[in-house]
Amino acid sequence: MVTDPGASAGARGLRFLNRPRGLAVEADAAGEPRAIAWQGRFRRVAAIHDRWRIDDEWWREEVARIYFEVELEGGRRLTVFRDLVGGGWFLQPYRAPVFTAGTPGAGGRIP
Repeated sequence: MVTDPGASAGARGLRFLNRPRGLAVEADAAGEPRAIAWQGRFRRVAAIHDRWRIDDEWWREEVARIYFEVELEGGRRLTVFRDLVGGGWFLQPYRAPVFTAGTPGAGGRIP
C-alpha cells in the first residue's frame, strides 16, 4: 500500500496497489485455465508458462491460491489465480521481474 494524498481512501488515506480483479475463466477438469474473458470476449490460453501455489496466513485469514502465468492467443501474457478459499478466478496485475545481463544477481538469465 502507498499513501495517496490526492484521494480520499478511508481513515488512513491508503490505497491498494495491484488489487486483483474478478475474471471469467473456463478451466479444464484439472483446474487449469483454457480460456479467459479478455477485452470483451473469451480468448484461448495458448500456453501456461508458469504456475505456483501460495498458502499463507492460516493463523489470521487463510490465503490459498494457485497462480498461472498464461499466454493468450495473440501473445498477451497475464497472471491469473484461482482462490482456493473463497472461490473464483482473478487477474493479478503483476509481472515477474526480468533481469538483464548487467543486473546484479541476474544469474545469467537474459530476456
